[in-house]
Amino acid sequence: MRAMKHSLPRLVTCLLATGCALLASTGPSSAIAGESPGGTKKPPQSPPKSPSPETIQSKVNYNKSYHGPGVQMTAPATSNWSPPPCWYEPEFTPTQFSDFINGHYVTGSAWETMGQQYGADDFHKGDKGAWYQLIIPDTSQAGACTALDPWKWIPPDQPSTPDIPKVDPKTLAGLAFNQTVLPKPDITLRPLAQNQLVNLDTEIAFDKALPKVWVTASLDNADFGVHVAATTTAVPVQLTVDAGTDYADPQSCTYDLKASGGKYSVNTKDAACNVTYDKASPNGGYPLKASVVWKVTWTPSADPDGPPSAPGLPNGQSSKQFQVTVREDQTVNR
Repeated sequence: MRAMKHSLPRLVTCLLATGCALLASTGPSSAIAGESPGGTKKPPQSPPKSPSPETIQSKVNYNKSYHGPGVQMTAPATSNWSPPPCWYEPEFTPTQFSDFINGHYVTGSAWETMGQQYGADDFHKGDKGAWYQLIIPDTSQAGACTALDPWKWIPPDQPSTPDIPKVDPKTLAGLAFNQTVLPKPDITLRPLAQNQLVNLDTEIAFDKALPKVWVTASLDNADFGVHVAATTTAVPVQLTVDAGTDYADPQSCTYDLKASGGKYSVNTKDAACNVTYDKASPNGGYPLKASVVWKVTWTPSADPDGPPSAPGLPNGQSSKQFQVTVREDQTVNR
């Protein structure tokens, strides 16, 4: 790092900014554009052979099983897990990276620092591997990545580490987790939500069973021989119904969802637990809430039915609220 440290924050900021030219600022001590630090004219440089990082975007592709409405899956607040804020993807061959550096860093101070950092005369030409580019898709998370270089030379078999988070199946599993949308539970109350009665069991029925949801994240780069994929799968396993008031016995019930026909549902008609309201609701009713817990696993392939891998991913949750009107059933005797 040495001489590069003082310019790296500005460089990362440039990488994140749309339209940043990535040209070092000129000053009294800078060489004229097109000249080497010693003042000698450099030969004209051909344009970079790879897309310029002025418009940095990930090359990860997503394939999703569910495209309907719902909520984006997030890790519970009690979990220490979070999706990766940044990672490295293959971008340049040694020759392409050499062309890029020669075409973008033309002033004296910039040339010196880039030379010290990346080896201006060699760039690993003749070696197996690629120059990887740092991807930071969410600029609000950039602070977690400021210690990382914008580019890294990575040999083919080098594993991903916290210091060099190379794109790999585990990284892709986290990205797929962050791209997963979970459908909300669509339930029907019997009696209907607007016709609940005091001291009458509330039956919960699924009008639409919930599907298994999966997302595959993959990166294919034939030029560098990089072909990685991971699939995150979420299966609905448990339904919890919260009555939304203390005037219920019990205040909540939890049911295990059963698989049927490739989907998952439950009918609480004969269940041991059913919410029963014991007081009429105020104006606006009670906010009954139905929540589904989704068991999340991942596999290092594009197969959603592949064997799960470790470490595991946190569970997901989707919820929907219903306003329940509860009345007293009054009978007049004559």
